[in-house]
Amino acid sequence: MTPKEFHPVLVRGISICLKDIFEEGFYSDKVLERTFRNNRKWGGRDRRFVAETVYSITRWWGLLCYFLEKIPENQNDYLFLWGIYEGWQNKQDVSEFLFKNFSLDFKFERFKRRIEEKKENYLDVAFPQWLYERFEASHGRNTSQLLISLNQAAPVYLRTNRLKIDRNSLQKLLQNEKIPTQFGSLEDSLILESRQNVFTTQAFKAGFFEVQDQGSQRVSILLDPKPGERIADMCAGAGGKTLHLAALMNNKGSLLAADVSERKLSELKKRSRRAGVSNLRIQPITNSKSTKRLAHSFDGVLIDAPCSGSGVLRRNPDTKWKLSEDDLIRLKVLQLDILNSYSKLVRPGGRLVYATCSLLDEENSAQIERFLSDNGDFRVEGDSLRTDPAKDNEDGFFAQKLRRNT
Repeated sequence: MTPKEFHPVLVRGISICLKDIFEEGFYSDKVLERTFRNNRKWGGRDRRFVAETVYSITRWWGLLCYFLEKIPENQNDYLFLWGIYEGWQNKQDVSEFLFKNFSLDFKFERFKRRIEEKKENYLDVAFPQWLYERFEASHGRNTSQLLISLNQAAPVYLRTNRLKIDRNSLQKLLQNEKIPTQFGSLEDSLILESRQNVFTTQAFKAGFFEVQDQGSQRVSILLDPKPGERIADMCAGAGGKTLHLAALMNNKGSLLAADVSERKLSELKKRSRRAGVSNLRIQPITNSKSTKRLAHSFDGVLIDAPCSGSGVLRRNPDTKWKLSEDDLIRLKVLQLDILNSYSKLVRPGGRLVYATCSLLDEENSAQIERFLSDNGDFRVEGDSLRTDPAKDNEDGFFAQKLRRNT
């Protein structure tokens, strides 16, 4: 949309979404889902404009508030914040854009100076200061390049469901539905050439693919599940990696998906039916006894641990503004507790993969070191998996395979 085409209803919708995200604490994807449900007359172009703008403003929230010199407190502030973003995004003189689009008595000189100050060096306010310092500690001189990439929209990767179709055939089907794709670097991976709603396609409804970032796909591949093995996904959530494990096993053997969230496991049940998965058993984790009887009984165990989500900020930009240092401390305690508990499920000679979607060393290699210092019956096997959004154009994942001694 060009500035002349901005519709007041859409702009107000954006400001209400931002209020819900930053004042009410709701997550952006849920806010947009509800907004679209309440505005069914909006066309696809309108929805894309609202969604892309909400996500972009959320990514640049800290910088835009720096320009505004305060956190928005009312509807006018949110509308004004949108105006700052649109002028800045469209490479216009922001002051001129605001003057033309808002009836405001506003002194622009200080505002112009603040924009000029941050024209080149803006990353320290585009992320919370504590998180910016954590990235610097983990990535050193590569920090700027990484953070620039984390403030960009992510590509959309599809994972072909090899239980039902091959990648070439899927690509042709999607092309017939006017959704062009390119091959990714993994055997089952496709990349959308442009962002589209693929969930309404016949190919999706038939269970021929899942939307899954290529970095996420690499985690299941690292565990290397074989047909006929006993495999457990102990932090399965809604099951993106679980379904991939089932496909890699060719539906043969036994696959356990466990999680503390019954709501997410309920979603996994629906997804597994659509995907044609038949070797899956789903088990809610209600207490420590739920898993004790499973000790030493699995060939492979995946622990996709709860984490800061710092590697997927391109997809969940509001996370960086809602996460706190105290949250990170709690997460690290939980990660180590989960690793110590669920590693007991691995049989002698079996393998364990610990994974996070974090780019912070303290959640990744540091946790592996702590675990190994207390668990001498495990050893590192192979190099760790590390995906870098700046270099790989994939979400940021860490994963390490461990082997239990026989």
